[in-house]
Amino acid sequence: MRGLRLSPPIIFRLVAVGLVVLIIVAASLHLRHVSREMGVPDLGPSGSRDRLAIGLARCQALGMKADGDPACETIWAENRKRFFAPDAAR
Repeated sequence: MRGLRLSPPIIFRLVAVGLVVLIIVAASLHLRHVSREMGVPDLGPSGSRDRLAIGLARCQALGMKADGDPACETIWAENRKRFFAPDAAR
């Protein structure tokens, strides 16, 4: 019975496959670690948020139900006015 002969092309392929597997494992571990750190964005202290920001957050939480809500329509109109005329709000 002859032993397994490893020619240079086979060795290079094995090394290449091993490197690809190592890169995939390292990338998945890195992405798993990064996703744990991200979490919820910091919106600053709760006292610094104004009435408009709180109303926009409420409308966002409502989702599609906010489409017919008159309070959300008022808040969106005020947000558009503030967005398009930022100096007037200050």
